[in-house]
Amino acid sequence: MDDLPTKNSKDHLHKATKAVLSIVPLVGGALVELFDTVFSAPIDKRKEEWLVKLAETVNELCTKVEGLTPEKLQDNPEFISFSLQASNIALRTHNKEKLKALNSTVKNCILLQDISESKKMIFLRILDEITPLHFKIFDFLSNYPKYLEDFNNKSPGFQQRIPLTMSRGKIYDVWHFIHNDIPADDPLIDIVISDLKNYGFLDKNFNMLTTGSSHNQFGTNESFVTIVGKDFIRFTNE
Repeated sequence: MDDLPTKNSKDHLHKATKAVLSIVPLVGGALVELFDTVFSAPIDKRKEEWLVKLAETVNELCTKVEGLTPEKLQDNPEFISFSLQASNIALRTHNKEKLKALNSTVKNCILLQDISESKKMIFLRILDEITPLHFKIFDFLSNYPKYLEDFNNKSPGFQQRIPLTMSRGKIYDVWHFIHNDIPADDPLIDIVISDLKNYGFLDKNFNMLTTGSSHNQFGTNESFVTIVGKDFIRFTNE
């Protein structure tokens, strides 16, 4: 593979920003110096790290997919468009979990052909929007049986354990056992749950505080994660 590029349109944006700052009356020069000090090195570092990871992903794809070459990827407009969008997001985040997911989406853009191009782009937009708390809550809900088993095996002081076959009446308690840094009734969790429902990832009737009561309609431990939600999990994981 050719040497990785070190300059792109964002460098021109960087120069344009400096030019605008330099003409601000009285403090223009100071602003330019501050901009260089605070942003230049981190931006370059993020860009280089992402491009290296992207190159590794291309090499991995060409190894996994028979007959695939960098030249063929170069002529694949869907892959190029998707990679550029993912790169734009990658340069605007420091979150390692999101960066890992972004890299997986670039790979799965080629590998998961059963997911439509439109759905892939929508998933990428959602990935741009979500926060670490979204990741935490969706991981908890999509892997709830595992966390429930861990709760039953390790939680002290509970007189009655929760069988895996029972309804999720104790989902509130399991959340507190796994994530005691933020209570299940925190308003932020309501916002995230609402987002996940709007994305189509969770059943509309799911409620962190009441799901699992004797009147709930869920029949299995995973039924509150929708098919769309499971597709998102597949698409953003290796």
